[in-house]
Amino acid sequence: MSTRFQHLNTNWEATGTGTGHGVGVGPTLPAVNRWGVTFKAVEDPSRQYRGTISAEDPGAVPEDELKDALEEQLVIAAIEMSKYIWRPAEAISRDTGIALDKVRRILETTSVDVIVAPQPNKQGLTLYSTREHYQKNTSFVRRYIDTIESS
Repeated sequence: MSTRFQHLNTNWEATGTGTGHGVGVGPTLPAVNRWGVTFKAVEDPSRQYRGTISAEDPGAVPEDELKDALEEQLVIAAIEMSKYIWRPAEAISRDTGIALDKVRRILETTSVDVIVAPQPNKQGLTLYSTREHYQKNTSFVRRYIDTIESS
């Protein structure tokens, strides 16, 4: 259950994890509508990311869906693996090779808890982090001050 594709000048292998989840309400369990997938760079297996797709077998989904799922993980990784707490979309775009408008769309729609800095940087750019990355890399006092500033 794996497939290979080329994206962002890298050859990737997408392998289904065999795990899925669904969302629903009521007395019956929902059908599984999202399936786990692992993306691994063929030439550099240390570059590995986990995402979700619409089918258990990555070979059964359109290549564009695989690319979108991979791009979402690359954007999140560009934040979470950074030495900086806050990242502008422009830097994420440069680092990942993903178009700026797509990076912004991912930051606005991802299921990962993305947060926006209370103020732009000196260049006037909006800054982003994930809640997890922010909490790991800031003190309680800094988080408190940021909360006060954003109120």
